[in-house]
Amino acid sequence: MRDTRLGQAPVKTESGFSLLELVIVVAVAMIVMAVAVPLIGNATKQYRLTEAGTDYANLLQQARMRAIQDDKYYTVLTAQDSTTGWYYAYIDLQGSGSYSSPDPMITFAQGVVPQTFSSGPALSNLESQFLPSGAYAQGTVATTATGPTFGPRGLPCVAQTSGGYTTCTSLNSPTSFITFIQSDMTTIWEAITVTPASRIREWSCWDSTTWNARN
Repeated sequence: MRDTRLGQAPVKTESGFSLLELVIVVAVAMIVMAVAVPLIGNATKQYRLTEAGTDYANLLQQARMRAIQDDKYYTVLTAQDSTTGWYYAYIDLQGSGSYSSPDPMITFAQGVVPQTFSSGPALSNLESQFLPSGAYAQGTVATTATGPTFGPRGLPCVAQTSGGYTTCTSLNSPTSFITFIQSDMTTIWEAITVTPASRIREWSCWDSTTWNARN
């Protein structure tokens, strides 16, 4: 029997997406993007916040070493750039209360803001973790200081000037510091603590109730 298919042109078949399938694919892609974009944004802000905390902790360590080296009292202060709106921290080598070259300085990432001591969450929880128990130790935190200060012995203190001489309160009583920073549009907090023995640590708080050590 002769094969009648011989000599015939091959049959072409068409393939592709229907309009309905395209609509479904686009809808799924939009849903995925709507979920992923906020997560990526929050992760980026979290990274910037933790990075700022590490940079600030390193600056405190640098201030401590400079105070010992120069046999002086150095305070770490924070300020906001009037042009960019970004915040920065610096070691006030001149004791002027404002930044001037060659003060060592760090710039916080965009959106990272130093917060007042009174606004920090879960203060009791944080103090109980980085300070010994008891009212005496828990009461060493300098709550009204403009910024952490280190004296010639490398210990944290609140510097006071009297009769033309600068003295340190830690000569008579221990002093500790807490600095709070936060990223805008998030509930995550970062704290940098200094014990009376000059141990500097970084902490994170996600739920406004419990602090977790990062180093």
